Amino acid sequence: MNDSPNENMNQYREIQVETATTLNLVQMAYNSIIENLNEAAASLQSTPKSNDIFNQKMAKAQEIVSALDDGLDNSQGELSILLANFYTFLRQKLIESNVAQSLDGVMELVDVVEQVRDYWMSVPSESENNEDENRVSSTDGGSRQEIDLTG
Repeated sequence: MNDSPNENMNQYREIQVETATTLNLVQMAYNSIIENLNEAAASLQSTPKSNDIFNQKMAKAQEIVSALDDGLDNSQGELSILLANFYTFLRQKLIESNVAQSLDGVMELVDVVEQVRDYWMSVPSESENNEDENRVSSTDGGSRQEIDLTG
C-alpha cells in the first residue's frame, strides 16, 4: 500500500479531529485560519501573483471563522458575546482584505488571530483537568459540527 504524504496527513488530521476535545478543536481552527492567511499572503508575494489561491485561502479562513461563530454556545454569557463580536470583526476584515487584496490587511489579521490563538493555547486542556465530557461527540448539544481544517 503506497499512501501519499497528503493522504497520510489527511488521515492524521481526521483522527485528530475525531478524538479532540472542544478546546483542541478551537485551537486547530485558529491554527488553520493562520495557516490559510499566511498562504494567502504568500500568494500575493509570489511572482506572478496568484489571485485564485489568494481568494481560495481567504474564503477558507472566512469559512472557519463562520464555523467557529456558528458553534458558539450563547448560554455562556459574556464570553460568547465577546467571541461573536470578535468573529464579526474578523469576517469584516477578511472581506475588506480580500476585496483590496491587501497584504498589510492580511498580515494584520494574522497578528490578531495569533494573539487570540495564543490565549487559547494557554488554557489548560480538559484532559489536564481530567474532564472528558466535552469531547467532539458531545459538542453543540450532542450533534457534531464538522470543520474542514484542510487547506
